[in-house]
Amino acid sequence: MAARGFTTTLFAVLLAGGFATTADAQESGAASDPVLTREVFDYPTDGRRDPFEPLSAGDELGPRFEDLRLAGVIYSPDRGSMAVLVDAATARRYRVWEGDVVGGARLVRVRPDRAEFQVTVFGVTRRDTLRLKTQDKEQD
Repeated sequence: MAARGFTTTLFAVLLAGGFATTADAQESGAASDPVLTREVFDYPTDGRRDPFEPLSAGDELGPRFEDLRLAGVIYSPDRGSMAVLVDAATARRYRVWEGDVVGGARLVRVRPDRAEFQVTVFGVTRRDTLRLKTQDKEQD
């Protein structure tokens, strides 16, 4: 019973405090539709990155290493060697010399049948190798 008395007292205080009922709003001619406003946020950059923009910028970062495959190798033990990579997602070709960076991967070493990379993703660096696929020719 004590809780019921408290609820009744609270309701009476709220009504006396200026909260209008539906009947009061209709008598005064006030509209019963709520007014909705949208909050707009403004972020002063002051030379800082906007936190509402995504971290990855899409194509300008280059291809993902997982999408690359080794299409060919130009190997020279005396001169610089080059690897030809194909992005499986876009079918774009990349000619990469030792030391060049494509996407988040730096070509470390080229061998006649493989290319070794140093891959950095979200600050974590690992070594990975792409190998040429061998094509077995049928002999007649």
